[in-house]
Amino acid sequence: MADLVYNKGLEEVGKAATDLDGSDLRIMLVRETYVANKDHLFVDDGTPDDPLSHELGVAGYTRIALANKVIARDDVNDFAYLDADDPVWASLATGQTIGGAVLYRHVGADTVNPLIAFYDVTNTPTNGGQVTHQFATPANGGALKLVSL
Repeated sequence: MADLVYNKGLEEVGKAATDLDGSDLRIMLVRETYVANKDHLFVDDGTPDDPLSHELGVAGYTRIALANKVIARDDVNDFAYLDADDPVWASLATGQTIGGAVLYRHVGADTVNPLIAFYDVTNTPTNGGQVTHQFATPANGGALKLVSL
């Protein structure tokens, strides 16, 4: 599965474009059982195939708010991007397999937290160690690349 931007994410980026770096953006980890779908709207849409239903549940896991967010542009390559520090989970207990990460805008309950992007990762079993989700470099679009078509 490839990385994707949810359709709801495109709408949310449009709404938040003037303050995307000031929005409360968070990242959650999902198990390899999650199948990303551009039509998913919220962290919890009440179905068994939403991100919440596949969220990692091992000891040491929590959702992380993005830190040091910045919006910048690359005039040479004609795109803008959102970048942030790479989120780090210090110690995730053994027992589940990470299959991806989901970026969302925190506005309240999971039933109204809109999805922005899904990051496909190599299936990674938790083993008690540290896990870092590494965003692309700014030259490659950072956490979220914004382009004009």
